[in-house]
Amino acid sequence: MGAAIKSEIRKIFTTRMWWGLLIGLALIAALLSMLFASLVGTDNADDGSGSGNPFKTMTPGTAQLIYSAGINFNLTTLIPLALGVMLITNEYRHKTISSTFLATPSRTTVLLSKIIALIPLGIVYGLVHDVASVAGAAPILSSKGEDTLISNGDVITTFGLCIVAFTVWLLLGFGFGMLVRNQVAAVMSAVGVAFVLHIALNIFFSAKNWDGAAKFLPGNLTSGMLITSDPTAGQQTTSDPGAVYFDQWWQSAGVLLIYALVLAGVGAWLTRRRDVS
Repeated sequence: MGAAIKSEIRKIFTTRMWWGLLIGLALIAALLSMLFASLVGTDNADDGSGSGNPFKTMTPGTAQLIYSAGINFNLTTLIPLALGVMLITNEYRHKTISSTFLATPSRTTVLLSKIIALIPLGIVYGLVHDVASVAGAAPILSSKGEDTLISNGDVITTFGLCIVAFTVWLLLGFGFGMLVRNQVAAVMSAVGVAFVLHIALNIFFSAKNWDGAAKFLPGNLTSGMLITSDPTAGQQTTSDPGAVYFDQWWQSAGVLLIYALVLAGVGAWLTRRRDVS
């Protein structure tokens, strides 16, 4: 098992795909954190709905919002999702999955090794996202005379949970790729569901006042993991401003992880029974 895991890790990190996508992730994370940081101290973000202005003052919740801006826009999570899909569909596309199964006859061992190999990749992606977000936002906050709050306990928690989030999104993509083995179809479908369908369902649930359903969307679960403090510092006048999120970050993380494990489990079950040419 150990040798199989090492082999899968080498297989990932000896390709250009992982670092090519990583560069894109870093750029998006930095740019969006810069955008959010530029709003601090303004009244532009108060839409008059009673939800409050999260950028009026620099709070730990505001810092969490800034440093996870790419995730809250539901953009940077699409990159590990797509990468997870491509890591497994590449094997089907280039027929390397056949030789892997022949070299390690137990398909369960192979698939578990591939899943475990996603963990160091998720750590790298999460760390780079954290660094890029701070690099983008900190200079702007400092120029405004604001505290970056990067040593705040809640913000540090968000940095750590970013790593967890990216690892889980890699697993979501990997599981989806096992279900839909055609690479182009799998990537387009996964990104479409995670981005376009996410927006459509958020709008639909909001129109129907189904906040209880909205909190189960993967994008909202991820935001619920990362923003554990109120960015508005109690400015809200609405009756239930956090209805689209669970009360505790670990609840959001748990549901998102269940999604990933179920998807990967079903994908692995089908892969063990499919003929591989």
